[in-house]
Amino acid sequence: MKFLFIFLILASCAHPLKKHSTGLSILQLSTTESTTEFNVLLKKGVTARFVVITPSGETLEPSESQISQKDYSDRVMHHVRYSNLTKLEGDYQFVVEGNGSILDRRIFHLFSNTGEKLKFIVGSCADVRVSEEQSKTWKSIESQKPEWIFLIGDNVYAVQGEGEITSEEKLWERYVETRESIDLYRFKTLIPVQAIWDDNDYGQKDGGTTYSLKKESQEIFKSFFMPFYPNDNLITGPGVSSRLALRGMHFSFLDDRSFRDSGKLDGTHFGEEQMNWLFDDFQKAQLPTWIISGDQFFGGYHKFDSFEGNHPQDFEKFIKRLKEIQTPFVFISGDRHLTEVMQFPRALLGQLSFEITTSPLHGKLYSGRGNIDPNPWRVISRDDSLNFMLIEAELKDSSWDIDLKSFNQNNELLFNRVFSLTTEALKDFTIEKRQRRRRYRRARFRRR
Repeated sequence: MKFLFIFLILASCAHPLKKHSTGLSILQLSTTESTTEFNVLLKKGVTARFVVITPSGETLEPSESQISQKDYSDRVMHHVRYSNLTKLEGDYQFVVEGNGSILDRRIFHLFSNTGEKLKFIVGSCADVRVSEEQSKTWKSIESQKPEWIFLIGDNVYAVQGEGEITSEEKLWERYVETRESIDLYRFKTLIPVQAIWDDNDYGQKDGGTTYSLKKESQEIFKSFFMPFYPNDNLITGPGVSSRLALRGMHFSFLDDRSFRDSGKLDGTHFGEEQMNWLFDDFQKAQLPTWIISGDQFFGGYHKFDSFEGNHPQDFEKFIKRLKEIQTPFVFISGDRHLTEVMQFPRALLGQLSFEITTSPLHGKLYSGRGNIDPNPWRVISRDDSLNFMLIEAELKDSSWDIDLKSFNQNNELLFNRVFSLTTEALKDFTIEKRQRRRRYRRARFRRR
């Protein structure tokens, strides 16, 4: 009876995958006013033709294309880039033809860096097995009509109870399962996506630099989630890290797995090379920066993964280097299966800053987790709901204004916060230093 009871519990927790039976799995990646890139998952052996139809009716062939494939898989990832495009009003179409018929047709748009507010979605922890809730979540995200979507970790639950994936074939197939099941890849109107990973994508629970499939894992993640071609607004860094430049802001996506010394409190979290890459950009660009990681930065108050908790000595060095930076920055993180906002005083980092955590998009909830370990920096949190974050950010002459809204899978508002930071480090300020300093002192955090 005991074993029957355990079997029934396990069976009740299982969620059969619901793969899409029509259309293709398509992702729009790095996009500017004149270029865009797509990746498309197809069955091996399909001879495909990819075309873009502009709003004026012109039909364009790809500038570049290549494939990622494995001998053991019947799925192939096609990487297709279009350059020398002209930004026009109206809808562009991306059409995939194969075997004499149209296999799929999507709408997309180019991205302009000349706008004002940037509207983007941030989400993490997208468990493909939660099929009903994932559909609601992505429908809600789609309705918000963001300009970008940032996936910041556990975008693929490659690890599903094993603790570690030991086969490259299984790792690849888990990525394929996700691409064929989650609604994001079936959006009628595509939205550019930029991604970074965490341990479930990586293939080893709480994994780090000693993972036996580290190299293979990086290759697979890049094949499914990262642009294959250079672009004016994107720079790739160490591991699977990247930096995206959008409307006067930098988005630094940090690789929290490839360089991590697992189980060593005196080890490194992001690695020296990656930290130098991050701080070199601070020094050269002097642009407001979003520092993004799959797990939390300030997480020393709880027992789960975080920079502060896993590698306290390395974290202290990180904080010391940040205090020397005048450029405004805000942290974004995931993984915690809750959504929260932390606020840090100027005395801690040398300037006012915040950490925004959002998780899970669709996955397990642990109601009450937010109250088990009191967070000294917390402004607000919710641990009872699936969630994603909608952020609108705007650079003005003397401030960096950020409006963030946390929503659940039913598109219901969980909370809203608005804050403003100085942009004193920007090179093109037109107001006097005295006024800038006065505005900095009034940097505020207010509720709605």
